[in-house]
Amino acid sequence: MSFIGQNTLRTKQLNRTLVFQTLLRLEAPTRQEIAAFTKLTPATITNIVNELMEYGYVVELGNGVSELKRAGRKTVVLGLNEEKKRVAGVHIRSDRVELGIVTLRGKVLKSTSFDLPATIGQDDFLELLTKELESFLQENKALPVSCIGVGSVGLVDYESGRILEAEHLGWENVDIEALLSRSFNLPVYVDHHVRAMTLAEKMFGACKNQSDFLCVYIGQGIGSGLFLRDQLYRSETTGAGEFGHMTYQPGGKACWCGNKGCLERYASEEAVVHELNMDSITSVLEACRNGDADAVQALRSAGGKIAVVLSSFINMFHVQKIVIGGDMAREDGPLLLEIREKANADSFLARKRKVEITTTALGDQQGIIGAASIALLESIFTVSINK
Repeated sequence: MSFIGQNTLRTKQLNRTLVFQTLLRLEAPTRQEIAAFTKLTPATITNIVNELMEYGYVVELGNGVSELKRAGRKTVVLGLNEEKKRVAGVHIRSDRVELGIVTLRGKVLKSTSFDLPATIGQDDFLELLTKELESFLQENKALPVSCIGVGSVGLVDYESGRILEAEHLGWENVDIEALLSRSFNLPVYVDHHVRAMTLAEKMFGACKNQSDFLCVYIGQGIGSGLFLRDQLYRSETTGAGEFGHMTYQPGGKACWCGNKGCLERYASEEAVVHELNMDSITSVLEACRNGDADAVQALRSAGGKIAVVLSSFINMFHVQKIVIGGDMAREDGPLLLEIREKANADSFLARKRKVEITTTALGDQQGIIGAASIALLESIFTVSINK
């Protein structure tokens, strides 16, 4: 997601994409600020902005004071026409699926969720997903969507739109993009759910101004996504990012992945719930809020274990910021406080330059916004606007 444009005939679409992304990053910039930010000529910016206004994607918000005009001369600031188009976001966790309708600025207009049975075959899952999504979109037909973004657990092949494997669920080679495309006659884009959340943090969240950052999501498992040099990192086929399957305790608890001692066996929602012998993470968090010493200690302990792995990661990739998401990662909660303290203290490089560690700015709808971000970037912000 580089923000340096090119003044060539071949790159008109790239430049248009950069203007879209700059409008997200700078909130309400002037034409002059967009030109300065992208290194494009004022004439190029004027042409692109006029085109986007003609198609209804960009609007003039009125007069403002540009940071580039020290004398305070008023100039016209621009913004996205937020509901010009909407997309559907589908966040697939191991225990439930979250659905939402999202605007161009990542605002969730409507949302719902449904639980998944403890064991469900992939064919039954696809049938259930199609039924629930169809019902949700029908209930909200006054808010039509132009495409669908899916963020899913498991190993996801972004290029083919398939869930290659979700072994803990018993799924393999799930062609979710093809099924949903046929069922809804809409473009569908699929990626790993935490990579999708990472993209959302860049587009709409706490990392708009960071070129290098890590996003860690703590749910039933623990996953991650990485931005390096303003680009979302994906390895070939599998995508990488399996932070929960980094070894915390060599020779420790057996994991479904085939390894022993994986971090998520010690510090995920499932691990904490099992340790406290409670029925859900909701019960754990409620007990913590009520001052239950065992619940507080369990969350602090989980944070310490995550910090052990994070400190090693920081020594390899000294990123500017780490965003922790998930229900357990509440601001000023014991888990996040422990991670902040220990990861920076234990990392050799972090002692030279401290890494900012924060919770997500996207709240409980991080997964939905993440899924929608894939579709927004691929289907709207990077394609011909009259397509």
